Amino acid sequence: MIHKVDNEDRVYIIGQHTKYTKNVLLFIAFIVAGILSVIAGVYLYNKQTCPQKTSQGKSLEEVEVISRDATAPKFMGNKNFQQFLVWVGKNLKYPHGHENENAEVIVAFTISKEGTITDIQILLEPQNKAFGQQVVSLLKQCPRWSPGRLANGTATDIRYTLPVRFSKTRK
Repeated sequence: MIHKVDNEDRVYIIGQHTKYTKNVLLFIAFIVAGILSVIAGVYLYNKQTCPQKTSQGKSLEEVEVISRDATAPKFMGNKNFQQFLVWVGKNLKYPHGHENENAEVIVAFTISKEGTITDIQILLEPQNKAFGQQVVSLLKQCPRWSPGRLANGTATDIRYTLPVRFSKTRK
């Protein structure tokens, strides 16, 4: 006895003995497409809302590339950034009553077109706010800078982020 099979409703997968109807395959494709859409949506949402992380786990808000012909601000008119770090190290004082504590403050600031430090923001500080206040106070006393300049000579604001460590071994 010969049975006539309607092959239009069946799809055969090569190398398998299983028979799938077109409706089952469409259902599986729909589910897979839905899962991939959800994964892509979550990825795009996280990419837009979460800042990128560096290898140390710190957030990077933005990075701007400046031409090679641009010049960095000069501390006290003619000194490099390293000399500024030396000045910070020499003038940084512990908050009164906290001389035996270790602490770290991360501060962001702008060296303006006029050569002054502006827009000082504490990005990270210990629970004791006195350390952050000490860093802000020091930066407000900073000598003038010659401003950074673009390749065409135009003075420009330059933003820096500076970690400042208070260490019991250094007084």
